[in-house]
Amino acid sequence: MPQTSDRAQNFSPVLAQAREQLPTSKGFPRKLQAQFLRVLAQWGNVREAARAVGVSRSAAYRMRRECLLFSELWDAALLCARPQVEEVLADRALNGTQETVFYHGEEVATRTRYDSRLLLAHLGRLDRLEQDRRVVEATYGFDQQLEVLGDAPERGEWAPERGELATE
Repeated sequence: MPQTSDRAQNFSPVLAQAREQLPTSKGFPRKLQAQFLRVLAQWGNVREAARAVGVSRSAAYRMRRECLLFSELWDAALLCARPQVEEVLADRALNGTQETVFYHGEEVATRTRYDSRLLLAHLGRLDRLEQDRRVVEATYGFDQQLEVLGDAPERGEWAPERGELATE
């Protein structure tokens, strides 16, 4: 993750514009949102980030659609995870991935497949995100912004059996 700078401590355009506009956290509580974004920033994998905090991917994507701050921090988290994504790309490009080969329902061999098109497409998406000034600025002071998100008041009650906030 980018290092905190003096600029990050004094300037947070995402927070300045979105702090008062946080919608009801229908998808999951603010503290879990912050944890989700931390894991996403670490690994760049939405499925694993959702699994790590115990929420569904659909709840995360729903919150992304409904909350500008969460959406911009999500994009910033993906930029923070770029080095890990690049590492996975390089590993798959150089070493390939192992696949099991079946014939008539029986495992007969394994093969190494070299196909990095999906990761290349993902890196292209991250390149486009880097062109968005607001997303890049959201990476400054990312950890402080997550603290503010995690401390934001809830609007609704958490229903863990459903994995979502109860609507009022």
